[in-house]
Amino acid sequence: MSLAVIAPQIGALSETFIRRHMEDLLPGDTVVITSSDSPPYSGHWNVECPKLIFNRFNLIEQGFGKVAKTFFPGYPRFGLPVKRFLREHNVNVILGEYLSYPVCWLPLAQKLGIPFFAHAHGMDVSTLLRQNKWQIEYMRYNQADAIITVNQVQRHRLIKLGLKPEKIHVIPCGVTVPFQPFIRNNQREIVRCIAVGRMVAKKAPLLMLDAFRQATEVYPDLHLDYIGTGPFFKSVQKLIRGWNLEQKVTLHGGQPNQLVLQLMKEADIFIQHSMTDPKSGDEEGLPVGILEAMAYSLPVVSTYHTGIPEAVKHGETGLLVEEGNSKKMAEYLITLAHDAHLRTQMGKAGWQRAQQHFSWEVEAEQLRHVMGLK
Repeated sequence: MSLAVIAPQIGALSETFIRRHMEDLLPGDTVVITSSDSPPYSGHWNVECPKLIFNRFNLIEQGFGKVAKTFFPGYPRFGLPVKRFLREHNVNVILGEYLSYPVCWLPLAQKLGIPFFAHAHGMDVSTLLRQNKWQIEYMRYNQADAIITVNQVQRHRLIKLGLKPEKIHVIPCGVTVPFQPFIRNNQREIVRCIAVGRMVAKKAPLLMLDAFRQATEVYPDLHLDYIGTGPFFKSVQKLIRGWNLEQKVTLHGGQPNQLVLQLMKEADIFIQHSMTDPKSGDEEGLPVGILEAMAYSLPVVSTYHTGIPEAVKHGETGLLVEEGNSKKMAEYLITLAHDAHLRTQMGKAGWQRAQQHFSWEVEAEQLRHVMGLK
């Protein structure tokens, strides 16, 4: 078997799940087709495998003459180099990341007789799905071999659009889960919270920070490690100064996954206030940061947003609030800060749930089964 992964870019800090598909789904027998492997949107990681990258320099070097640079390649405009690349590497299965990006390659896959699988994630089944253009484009996936989503909300949404239910499979992204629950020192004076994610509207960083601020007014011995960057970064900095939280919040900026996991080991509570972007309608799928927190035995404080309740069981592995309710989120932070035993109990339950349902091994087995990979 030989697998081609078609993705918008290589190297985005927030797309470790795509890196996993490229590196570990069919190791040694995977090639990549992408638009970019360069900053500012990518370039933080790479994959060691044959790649076809859609920029004019790359294609000219491969002997395809003058081509215009594009970040949305289309068939048949670039059909020849892709066709040649797929045949050169004997590709017999294609996985397209995000529904919007790879749909233009479905006709070529059909022409070549290569099974085609499309993987939905977040914006592609929220913001874009509101647009008539993409509603029409996505209907072409009834001709694909399968569509993979990360939660039931997405699946129902695509069925309502008109895609065949039997073609849509729910397979959450998988993470590395330690063999045993992580044991923490609950005797420390400071209770450490951690937040991980791009500072964008659907992560609601200002609401999350407001919840943390309210919690510190009742329980002063809290500290927040915030990993991430994005358009709200300066607003977050401004609020931290305005609320005199400089000694209680550490902004780490964007960091590689290795450091994220190390800080999770040092933390006591994971916090994330996911919500629907009121302007664009952008939504989460099932945040990998939450799954990694569960894997490292952290109780999760988050929201009833898309796939999150499918992972975090309220009152068992964490505590959930309605979107926008920073006051209730603060109350839950205070509850967990006061109760080390509850933190440990929820953390262990989260680890067990991650081990059973959200490990990379579980995801890989399900993907290989659906895609017919051996």
